[in-house]
Amino acid sequence: MNQDTVLLYSLYLGLNLFNTFIVSHKALNKYIVPFKHTLKGELNAFLGNLFTLNLFGFIILFFVNNLYWYSIALVILSGTLNLLLFALNIFNLYFGNAFTRDSIDIFKNPVNGISKGLSKEIFNELFGYYRIILFIPSIILILFISFIGQSNLNQVVIPINDLWIFITIFVSLFIIFLAWINYEKMYLKDLTIKAVKSTYGIQNFGVYPFYLTILFKFTSIPELLVKSKKNNFTELSKEYILYNKNALRYTNFINNKEYGNDLVYSKMPKSIRIDSSLFNADKSLNGIFAGKNLVLVQMESMSRFLLDIPALKNEFPFIRVLLEESVDFTEFYSSVGLGVSSDAEITTLTGLYPTGYNSLYWSNFNYFEKRYKIKMDLATLPKHFNNHGYNTKAIHGDYKRFYNREFAYPDIMGFQKFFGLEDFPDKKASKRDGIIEMFSYEYSCDKHHITPWISDYQLADKVRNEINTFNKPTFLFPITMMPHTPFEFYPKKDKAYIEEYDLKELTKKYLRFSDYYDEVIKRFFIDENDNLMIDSNTVYLFYGDHGCGIKNGDISKLFQRKLSLIEERKILQQLVCFLYVPGSKEIIKNGTIIKEGLVKGKQNLVRGHMDIYRSLIELFGLITNKDAYFGVHLLSNEPTFVLDNKLQDVIMDQSMFSMRNRKIKFPKYNVIDDKIFENIKKFKILNDILIEENGVQKELDSTCQ
Repeated sequence: MNQDTVLLYSLYLGLNLFNTFIVSHKALNKYIVPFKHTLKGELNAFLGNLFTLNLFGFIILFFVNNLYWYSIALVILSGTLNLLLFALNIFNLYFGNAFTRDSIDIFKNPVNGISKGLSKEIFNELFGYYRIILFIPSIILILFISFIGQSNLNQVVIPINDLWIFITIFVSLFIIFLAWINYEKMYLKDLTIKAVKSTYGIQNFGVYPFYLTILFKFTSIPELLVKSKKNNFTELSKEYILYNKNALRYTNFINNKEYGNDLVYSKMPKSIRIDSSLFNADKSLNGIFAGKNLVLVQMESMSRFLLDIPALKNEFPFIRVLLEESVDFTEFYSSVGLGVSSDAEITTLTGLYPTGYNSLYWSNFNYFEKRYKIKMDLATLPKHFNNHGYNTKAIHGDYKRFYNREFAYPDIMGFQKFFGLEDFPDKKASKRDGIIEMFSYEYSCDKHHITPWISDYQLADKVRNEINTFNKPTFLFPITMMPHTPFEFYPKKDKAYIEEYDLKELTKKYLRFSDYYDEVIKRFFIDENDNLMIDSNTVYLFYGDHGCGIKNGDISKLFQRKLSLIEERKILQQLVCFLYVPGSKEIIKNGTIIKEGLVKGKQNLVRGHMDIYRSLIELFGLITNKDAYFGVHLLSNEPTFVLDNKLQDVIMDQSMFSMRNRKIKFPKYNVIDDKIFENIKKFKILNDILIEENGVQKELDSTCQ
């Protein structure tokens, strides 16, 4: 071969191979959470990437053998690959995992409002975080063409015949196939959870072959495992019974102690106090809220660290008063996957984890016929409340089609009514700042808050009005919309003290929302005229949906101490959650009039979204016909774990570890029990079967009673 041809092809292979190292290693891509790197996995990925690039290069030779046009083709190919890797990096930034074919559903959501500011963040990634290096292969190949010159390259014909091209393509395909088989065998011995397959794949099979093969519907290890477990109903039933906590007696696999589904006062943490007026003679907590209204508020991106960092110690005056009259769940953590906000509500309303790699609300939905091909038959909180004569209503400030809620809420969750953006007329809607629709609603006496969504103040007003609309009890499920990444539309910009911290602009924008959080939550209880509007026949439970997505080391600066990466991840998954049960007595605290709470204190044990489902069933005395649930009671002293369904991090009391790499843990001296690890893995696989395979949950419930 001509020397220029060899140099061109070497540059194409070498530079694009180095790019795979950039995106799959933590040292060069801070957003990836990798598995443990092994020599076998690295070699397998190297061969997979090398021969996939070789496959592409020789396929082009079938059509082009002039060196100039071959150079142009390799530039176009490299540019495409570079762009795809950059897009993968951005996806990893916002969703915590590598992209898969199932991830496409997430892009069906309207982007009004969310898109504002994203272009700036992407630009910052390109240059501020030096992701421009991903485009070096195509840049250098362009320089190669410029240096050699078009006229010189045009004179060179690449001397290779079709037989050798065919042999090279065949050999490349064969080695890619062997690498795929080897990768599947490694995967079978490792985590076998489908949510991590994309990250595991790009690391141990190779970025290029992984995305080449997912274009085709190969049956993979996770699908085979699910199929095997589903077909082996006896084994599935045993695991279902083992993890089911809707039983008079069951054994917790973390501490091997016995618990039950009828929590009594003596089995609660001493730090939580309940007014005697709520108890019956045996002091059981089951049914103590029966017949009361429930307002279950999901708060957008409300991280716990906001209440704990020195920078905001003087913020949240109302929330801090409210927490003194509530049960404050100080160790509450997110369990969301790719569906983020919708995943939080799915776990809260069904008691099941999301898969982590797709959105339940979009799965099996025919986008053109506007209906579900298979209607998911899941047990849910709205259905349980419906069976007890409640009005069940969901309220959200975005379009009804966002996360397909207009169909998912009635068809999957069972809500009787759903109020979306379309149900909040706003005559001040207009074109502004490039956003098609902007809505305004007062948030203080003389100002307006301009947003592309219904204002959360308006949402809070709607909740208060709905409580008194009907004579029978009501379950309301409002979801706040702000602050939403990339944290635009904040109403105030005058927090000058934030500038004292050396923070990224995205972090500063998030912190500026502190007073907004406080005023919005206050609005659920006190109207715009400062009238106390707390209903003593209503139970209020507020919880955060997911973290704020800050991943740039700013958490260490905010806590003013050096934190390890795993400790930062733990803090970023920690959310605000509190239960407020107002009585009739009015009290004054720090100049704020509020009704005294009947249940208050601190719960310092780990809790998550799954535990809300179980707790509300028991506290409201809902008859579930022995439908299984898997969370622990929010108010008990029972230990549990919370699984982050994007990264597969496990958080337990006083400890945290990564299921991707068990050497990554906090604190460092923590010892991970093999039995606990295996139980969590088995439960996750069982959970995915229950939430994805329609009818399995119902069949198991009827079989295992």
